[in-house]
Amino acid sequence: MKKKICRFTGMKKLSFSILLCIVTVLTFESCSKGGVVTDDSPHVVTPEDNTPPEIFVFTPTANQVFSSGNVINMTGRITDDLGLYRGTIKVINDGTGIVLMNQAYEIHGQKLYNFNLNYTPSVAAASDYTVTVSFEDHGANTTTKSVSVKVNP
Repeated sequence: MKKKICRFTGMKKLSFSILLCIVTVLTFESCSKGGVVTDDSPHVVTPEDNTPPEIFVFTPTANQVFSSGNVINMTGRITDDLGLYRGTIKVINDGTGIVLMNQAYEIHGQKLYNFNLNYTPSVAAASDYTVTVSFEDHGANTTTKSVSVKVNP
């Protein structure tokens, strides 16, 4: 008994390749627990998540004054009912708009994250800075909190 060997040529080979790609994509999407895969990353969006994260900034406090060379300690807590996705903590010079520090996070699924960062400013003239904490959850809900501080020479 002879065995038959499948051979794909020309259009059949192309059709098979397209079918294989479609099956791969459908398999990937079905593994995403019902979420939607966005175009710019493999981030899975949870459409039923309508509650944004909560951000609590403990330090610095609003309008706190620092001296050049002294540490600005940034502490706080971020929570989300269904789990966080990503965020940033930035220190921005208000006068120039320059981002002096940008700490990025990608913390999939954690419902609570405590942060503790330090930044040491160096200024020759009094400067206003803004500490901005911004986080997104898997429902594409974003929350941002900012605290303004002053740094003296």
